[in-house]
Amino acid sequence: MSAATLRTVSSLGALRARARRGLGHLRALREDVRRVEATRPELHGARRLASLAGDTSLWALTLLRGGAAMRASFGSALGAHTLLRLAFHIDVWTDEIGAGLRLPHPFQIVIGEGVRVGAGCTVMHGVTIQRARGAPTEIGDGSVIGASAIVLSGARVGARSLIGAASVVRAGETPAGRVLVGAPARIARAVREGEVAT
Repeated sequence: MSAATLRTVSSLGALRARARRGLGHLRALREDVRRVEATRPELHGARRLASLAGDTSLWALTLLRGGAAMRASFGSALGAHTLLRLAFHIDVWTDEIGAGLRLPHPFQIVIGEGVRVGAGCTVMHGVTIQRARGAPTEIGDGSVIGASAIVLSGARVGARSLIGAASVVRAGETPAGRVLVGAPARIARAVREGEVAT
């Protein structure tokens, strides 16, 4: 094969890989929508569709995941993240957010660069998760972050944990399944059965 042919084959492979990453973000959006739908089991048909169409969290999630998919596929979010900032005051600097994210009140949320948010997490309004500096900042799968909570750089919150409203979680590791409250946050107790929504 000639050098030009090899470059073409190589660039096609890179395009396919980028497209796969973009599709991964759209699959995550599908899981996000399923999780929101699960909160309204009593609605059916047109009422359910109308309810979902008016859900601000779905609009915010669509901009978040759509921007991430475009950035992965084309190298640019094509303005989706700017719309997310303007409409909802949500500033997200990472694409490492697991599927099934819930944003019940999607306003004034900041998720910093390099932060990893696990699958099935719920983030309330006014939450700030600082960017990772040195040690990673991670939120475990299935965790819930209460309104106005702050997770500082280097914090590693275990899976299925519950962070209370206005709590400040400092750097360090927290075991899975714990309730964190206060500023600075301390472990108050273990999460009770059914306390953290799935």
